[in-house]
Amino acid sequence: MKPEPAELSEPSELSELSELSEPSRISVLWPGRATLGEGPVWDARTDTLYWVDIVAGAVFVQGPGEPRRIEVGAQVGCLGLTEDPRILIAGLRTGWHLLDLDSGALRFLADPEADRPSCRFNDGSVDPAGRFWTGSLEDGETRPVGRLYRLDGTADAAVTVADEGFYCSNGIDWSPDGRWMYFVDSRADVIHRYAFDAATGALGPRHVFADTSDLAGIPDGLRVDAAGDVWCAMWDGAQIVRFSPDGTVAGRLPVPVPRPTSVAFGGPGLRTMFITSASIDLTEDQLAAWPLSGSVLRHEAGTAGRAPNLFRRGREAHA
Repeated sequence: MKPEPAELSEPSELSELSELSEPSRISVLWPGRATLGEGPVWDARTDTLYWVDIVAGAVFVQGPGEPRRIEVGAQVGCLGLTEDPRILIAGLRTGWHLLDLDSGALRFLADPEADRPSCRFNDGSVDPAGRFWTGSLEDGETRPVGRLYRLDGTADAAVTVADEGFYCSNGIDWSPDGRWMYFVDSRADVIHRYAFDAATGALGPRHVFADTSDLAGIPDGLRVDAAGDVWCAMWDGAQIVRFSPDGTVAGRLPVPVPRPTSVAFGGPGLRTMFITSASIDLTEDQLAAWPLSGSVLRHEAGTAGRAPNLFRRGREAHA
C-alpha cells in the first residue's frame, strides 16, 4: 500500500480496543525491519514460511534453520505455492514468474501490466483449482484503474481480466467450501465478495462483504480460516479484525505494529497466525513507539486455518 501521514495511537492505548478483543498471545518470529513486508504463505510440506518485502524486491524464507533472503531484482507483491516445494510463483512488477528457491532463478510466465508502466501487481493467491489470482494497482492509488487477474495453470499461461476498477487491489482468499471469493480494495475501505465457480474460475457479481470505513485502519491482506471467518489486517489500525461469514465483526486482535499488512495460518494444526508488517514512511518517533514495525509476528490462535492451494502449471487446471 501507499502510506499516508497518520495519527497513530500509542501501543498502550490498544489493549482495550473493544469487548470483541481476542486474547493476545503474540511473539516475534522475525525481528527484522521490512520496509513493506507482505504476502505470507506457509508450506506445511517443508515447515516453511515465505513472505516478501515489496519495495526491496526480496523474498524471505523462514524454515527450520536460519532465515534466507532472495533478491528478485524487482518489486514483488505476492507469492504462491506450486506442486514442487522448491518452486514458488511470484507476482513481480515485471509480471508473473516461477522462482527457483535453490538458485534464485526466475522463469517468466506472463505480464498483463506491461503496457501500463505506472501499475504493478500487489496481493495474490491460488484458488482451489490451482489458478493464481493477482490484483494490480496504480502507484499513486488515486485512480480506480486496478485490475483483478486470473492466471490459469495451462501450458499457454492463459490470462483473464476477471474484474477491474480498483484503487488498491489487496487480499484474496476463498471460503472453505470454495463457493465464495473475497477480495479487498483498500482505498475504498471495502472487502468484496463474489460467488465463485471453481470448475471454470468464473465470478458472479461483485458485492460488498464488509464496509470497514468505521473501523480503525484500512483493510489490507486477509485469510479465511477453517470455520469460514475472514481475518483481515488493518493498515494504520494496529489490529487484525475477524469477520463472521455474514460480514459482521466477530473479533479484534490488537498487534504491536501500527501497519500490519497480511496474515497466514501455519505451524502445528495450522493454528499459528503469522502477521507481516511495514515500517515504510513511519517517523523516527513512530518507530521508537512501535519498535517491531516491519517484523513478522506470531500469534497462537484459538482457531485453525487452512492450507494454501497449489498452483498447477503445465496442464489444464481443474477443480
